[in-house]
Order: sequence, then structure tokens, then C-alpha cells
Amino acid sequence: MEEIIIRVPEGRILVHDGTCPKGCSLMNPGKLMSGKPAITCENRMHGKTGLIHFNSFYGIYEYDSEFILKHGDVVDLACPHCGSPLRAPELCSVCRVNMFAIHLPNGGEVRACPMVGCHNHKLVLVDLDAQFATYYNDERRPKM
Repeated sequence: MEEIIIRVPEGRILVHDGTCPKGCSLMNPGKLMSGKPAITCENRMHGKTGLIHFNSFYGIYEYDSEFILKHGDVVDLACPHCGSPLRAPELCSVCRVNMFAIHLPNGGEVRACPMVGCHNHKLVLVDLDAQFATYYNDERRPKM
């Protein structure tokens, strides 16, 4: 498959419908970040389990964790509903740890490094027109 790199200013794409691999919604309307539902995952680390909430605007690195995370910690994320691991097979090109993936409609994914402080992430689109239609309204949608 061919790869196209598109640079998008941070915070311009909003994830509306992120799911685990089994299809459970990770969107949490009860936890707002930047005025929008957060992406909520279960975080397992150092023998503890708690929730972690991520800002749903792509490229905004804001999170809220039930326990304190330090720079360099690697979070192990799972679905808070079914427990399905969110680990992706791809290694972070910076940290060399397995990235995690939030599944999107039409086969896309947001992949990010689970190491606190690493901002390596990517948006994987399979059906470009369908994906852009869900992220942008018509007047702001990139023309290909």
C-alpha cells in the first residue's frame, strides 16, 4: 500500500468515534476536554489500574489520569468496557515500544506512542474521502 504524508495543524481534526478493536466506544461524553468528549481508556501500570482520558483533538497532547504519570512511563492501555488491549503491532520510531491504536470508522486508526512525553503519533486513513468527511465540514475539507 502507498503512503501519503499530510501535515495537519494540531487540534484541527476531532476524533468523533474512536473504538477498541472489538467495537466498544471509547468516547466519553461524561468527561469533556476542550469542550468535547474525551477518549477514555483503562490504564494498567505498576500493578495499578485506572482510567486515563485523552483530548479527542488530534495532535493535542492533553490527558487526565487517575494516577500520577512521570516522563518516560509507558502506559498499557485497554478498553474500559471489554478489556481488549489497544496495543498496535507497530513500534514507535522514536522510543521503540509498541504503539497503541484507537480504531476509527472506515478502517482508520489513530496510533500513538504510549511513553509519557513522546509525541510520536499518526493518523492512518484507509478510505480518504470517507474519513475526511467525518473530520471536516464541507467548506474546510481538504481537496484531493
